[in-house]
Amino acid sequence: MSRAYLAFTEKGMALAHRLARALPGSVSRCGAGGVRLAEWTSTQFAQADALIFVGAVGIAVRAMAPLLEHKSTDAPVLVISPDGRFVISLLAGHWGGGNSLCRHVAALLDAVPVITTATDCGERPALDLFLRTAGLRILDWDQLPPAQACWLEGRPLPLWDPCGAVADGEGGAFLRQEDLPEQEGPALCVHWQRLPARQGRLRVALPSLVLGLGCRKGIPAPLVATAVEGLLLRHGLEPQALAALATVTEKAQEPALQELSRRLGLPLLTFDAAELAAVTTPHPSTAAGERFGCTPFSVCEAACLLAARQLGTTGATTPGDEGTLPVSQGRLKDGPLAGTGNGQQADGTGAPVARLLVEKAKVAGQLTLAVALSDRGLRRNDD
Repeated sequence: MSRAYLAFTEKGMALAHRLARALPGSVSRCGAGGVRLAEWTSTQFAQADALIFVGAVGIAVRAMAPLLEHKSTDAPVLVISPDGRFVISLLAGHWGGGNSLCRHVAALLDAVPVITTATDCGERPALDLFLRTAGLRILDWDQLPPAQACWLEGRPLPLWDPCGAVADGEGGAFLRQEDLPEQEGPALCVHWQRLPARQGRLRVALPSLVLGLGCRKGIPAPLVATAVEGLLLRHGLEPQALAALATVTEKAQEPALQELSRRLGLPLLTFDAAELAAVTTPHPSTAAGERFGCTPFSVCEAACLLAARQLGTTGATTPGDEGTLPVSQGRLKDGPLAGTGNGQQADGTGAPVARLLVEKAKVAGQLTLAVALSDRGLRRNDD
């Protein structure tokens, strides 16, 4: 985590350097020949993971105000009083981790943490923080306040979670639903499918999909981006439910795949050809086998299956250790998926299970795509 400290006095600089020894980061001084406040704030807000001012709250507020965009993307900001007695969580307390950082810094300084978010002042955890801790991604930030209010007031929050991704919250309760809630009022809906938006419905993506890619050298990045967007849309898959991209090792540095990884903020996982060739898939390619000197295999299908199984929540796996993976046959055609069952294909090992959701799709003779589902999206809550 990168941190940026800004002080305004010699005493503040000493405090910032003291903190930087425990929590490494850049230390700057404003004034006295140092940095300019607006320029420093603009640069660090875009680059650093957290900003820590040692000075007055008002200075920090005025500096930050023009830069604020959304709580889901803003960096956490702390303000430490010049005497080091108080540490104030000013911005991105929940989703950005500012409140947690505030407590940590206060403990290092033997100071008082000042946290004003409602959930931290009461006995219940913040709903958005609870969801983030569960590894989920909020889609409808405008629907969070009514759900948060329901949560804070102790009223059971309707929850549609067919994959069993959400446990009952600490200090909070859910009213679990068998069907997608259609009633008025707040409801929490968790899945990897693309769900319709509606008033009161807080849609949350379950990151459990892996996109496998095979491509020709020098493929244009816009072609890849457009093809991926279209594939997900056609099959009713939520883009924010993607957990990773996957391909063969030889394509790790392909510019178009690197650009897609960067744009989506997802890791690009790679596997050796021999590992991919060991995976049974519906559409193995003789050409791929000949190129890499092994049995025919499908780069996109095998890569997404291996990555999905590696990302399975019942236990981490190492590529190359798994041999043949169980594959659910049958091409996805029109519309979103219906139920997926419990996903427990019988391999007898208890290892994470991967299911192929979208079989190999060919694009313009230059690209192949496939989508697999990790066991996190297959398992269901049996309670």
